[in-house]
Order: sequence, then structure tokens, then C-alpha cells
Amino acid sequence: MKIFGTESNEQVLKELGQRLKDTRISMSYTQKEMAERAGISAKTMERIENGENVRIENLINLLRAMDVLQNMDILVPEQIVLPTHLYDFGKKRQRASSVKRTNDNKRTWKWGEDE
Repeated sequence: MKIFGTESNEQVLKELGQRLKDTRISMSYTQKEMAERAGISAKTMERIENGENVRIENLINLLRAMDVLQNMDILVPEQIVLPTHLYDFGKKRQRASSVKRTNDNKRTWKWGEDE
């Protein structure tokens, strides 16, 4: 299944679990062997493959054991800070400020309500 971003969390977890299961099988490991290699319990391995919630640390351990952890860089790429985005003497921003949005549907006030 291709993930487009409109799927529910449950659907995404199921798909991720299936992909990890397929990867494990292609590597010729049993669930128990891969769990040992990743340093997680066999039950946690089963839960991941079934698309259930697990601690992110366990998922990271599994991805590392499968030698695919480096793919996280594709998933959430590092944000490159351009020199024009540096504020306060070369420091990068630490927080996002709220954007002032205008509502085009609102009537703007005019002096004397002249129209």
C-alpha cells in the first residue's frame, strides 16, 4: 500500500509493520532471531509487525538491527539553515512565531464608513 498521508494512524502502523516484516523475512531472520539482534523482546517484535503501538526506542533498535536506520534521514531530512535565515548575530531560530493571517471575509473599517 502506498502511503499518501490521508490514512489513519492505524493504517500507517499496519503498513509499517508489514514492511518491517517483509524486510525481516527477506533477510532470512525469524521474529525471535531479529528480536534478539535488535535487543527487544519477541513480543515487542510481534507487536511491531502487527502494527501496534510500541516505544519509539524499540522501533529505532529494530531499524538499526535491520541496517535501515539511515533511511530516517529521508523520512525527516535535516533542515538546512540559510544565512538569510539567521537572526541575532548568526543564531538560528529556536521557535516559530505565529503568522498574522488576514480574513478577507471581514469588512475593513473605513473612516466615517464611507463607501
